[in-house]
Parts: sequence; structure tokens; C-alpha cells
Amino acid sequence: MITNELGLPQDSWVIDLFDDILIIQQLDLTTVVVAISLVLILTCFHNFTKMGRAVRAVADDHQAALSVGIHLSSIWFVVWFISGIIALATGVVWGARAGVSFALEVIAYKALPVLMLGGLTSVKGAIIGGVLIGVLEKIFEIYWGQPLLGGNTETWFAFMLALIILIFKPQGLFGEKIIERV
Repeated sequence: MITNELGLPQDSWVIDLFDDILIIQQLDLTTVVVAISLVLILTCFHNFTKMGRAVRAVADDHQAALSVGIHLSSIWFVVWFISGIIALATGVVWGARAGVSFALEVIAYKALPVLMLGGLTSVKGAIIGGVLIGVLEKIFEIYWGQPLLGGNTETWFAFMLALIILIFKPQGLFGEKIIERV
């Protein structure tokens, strides 16, 4: 019987590394490819298109953008449209991984410590913050969370890390320090 597989891949690849094995799920690899593709497309949009430059101008200074003739309503439409597309891609990939339920909103809570860690004014900081939190969360869970704390540290580790970073660097690791002059 011939079947047509639809959706994202669910199989795993097993790679033999000397004495250990490395298991990579195809869905994880697909997630990485989708994320990198979205970041590259968004970067190209912001840097190489007229609309992208207009979005950056509005983000930098609304009044200055208005004074040079940029229509804010069209920029807001584009920004919300792009946000919707990214949310759609995130929902599809994460829904394929964990199933669709009302508990998916918990994933949105992870964005807050990522943004606080990377800095609210830096896209690169948010990307690096996300990777950093993901890697450190797993390392903490494996080496300290399971043996010492009984597990389930993934739910609070990102928030504790962001809190520690904010104590020493309130603008985040890559955020711009805002100086207000009177």
C-alpha cells in the first residue's frame, strides 16, 4: 500500500560517534531550518527593501518618520502582518512537536526572558539570548536539575537567568544603554 506522508517529518537519525550515539530528530532539524530561514528573510527585508527601511525609521522615531512622508498605518499593517506570519510558523512547528492544545501559550512566556536577556532593542541579542537560554537550560537540567533538584528546572531557569542578568545589566546583554539628557 502506498501512503502519502503529510506534515513535518517525525523520524530520527541515529549517528554513531565513537563510543556514544547521537540522536537527531528530523523535526528538530526542520525547526532549526525554519528559524534560520525566517531570520534571514526578515534581515534581508529590513536591510534591503524600501519598506524595511521605513519600518526601521518608524521604530527609531515616529515623528521623524512622519515628517519625511512615511505613512504609519501602512507600516503598522506590515509589522503586524510579519508578526502574524512568524507566529503562524512558530505555531505550526511547535504544534507538530507537542500537539495542539491550550497549553501552547506557555511557550510565549519563554519569549520574555529571552528578550530581557538579549535586550529589547537588539534583534541579534534576542536571537543569541534564545540560543543561550535554550542551551543553558538543557545543561542545567541535565547536570544540576535532575541530580540535585529532582528535575523540572526548565520552567523557572530562564526567568532566574534573566533576573540575574537584569540585576547587573538592566538593558540586557546586547541592548543599548539609554541616556536621557534634560
